[in-house]
Amino acid sequence: MNESVFVKKTLDFFKKSGNPFIKKMYAFDDLGSTNRTAKELALQNAREGTVVIAQTQSEGRGRFDRVWQSPKGGVYLSIILRPTTPVEKTSLLPFVAALAVAQAIMSYGLPARIKWPNDVLVNGKKIAGILLESETSGATLPYVVVGIGVNLNTPLSQLGFDIQKQSTTLRKEHGSSIEYYEFLDTLFQQFDRFYQIFSAGKFEEIVEEWKQHSDTLGKPIRVQTIKETVEGIADSVDQSGFLLLKTKDGKIVRVMSGDCTDFHEL
Repeated sequence: MNESVFVKKTLDFFKKSGNPFIKKMYAFDDLGSTNRTAKELALQNAREGTVVIAQTQSEGRGRFDRVWQSPKGGVYLSIILRPTTPVEKTSLLPFVAALAVAQAIMSYGLPARIKWPNDVLVNGKKIAGILLESETSGATLPYVVVGIGVNLNTPLSQLGFDIQKQSTTLRKEHGSSIEYYEFLDTLFQQFDRFYQIFSAGKFEEIVEEWKQHSDTLGKPIRVQTIKETVEGIADSVDQSGFLLLKTKDGKIVRVMSGDCTDFHEL
């Protein structure tokens, strides 16, 4: 079967990129989910730095199994990691991915900010999302799959009405079409940069960098976790990347994960 234009151009990009972190790339015109395919490859011992990328997804997912709409024009990819750092520190990997995406977007002169834990915003609207999935084996973590979706040249009209209201695209904010492979190259460079910092055990550096790009800290917020809803001021994040929320009675609540909403958005 002949390769499609997208698959051929993407594999050519991989061969020419020279990024030492990306070891293998699988490209598809359409997939159900790049994360699902990457998890299957991880279970088949695919090495760290393996990337699965698709032009579109029919079953893209966000956190809490929400649908991530994936029409042509966006970046949809998953990266396999096999971190050797302490398992308890892998909770910082969402920060690594979010920082890489934010820096790639900022290279176009845009004010990218990060909404805890890993949504990337431009001018208050969501431009990218990140989903990490892993499986534990005893006290070890054999792999982590990092799924990244970026609204690059995505036509907003092809997204659901509710999503359109709270989302934006790099093309819209920049004012012109973004070259897909140029962005991809910048994204992989930034991911390699922050993952090296993480792998070297410089966890405080990751946390401090994230704080500098935070759109959440200092704001009154509501967080919906799997079990409950908590409200308060986003006071800080700890060295594991967990949110420290100061409630109205002065108590500090440590939140591991959840959906974060500014009060003014409610």
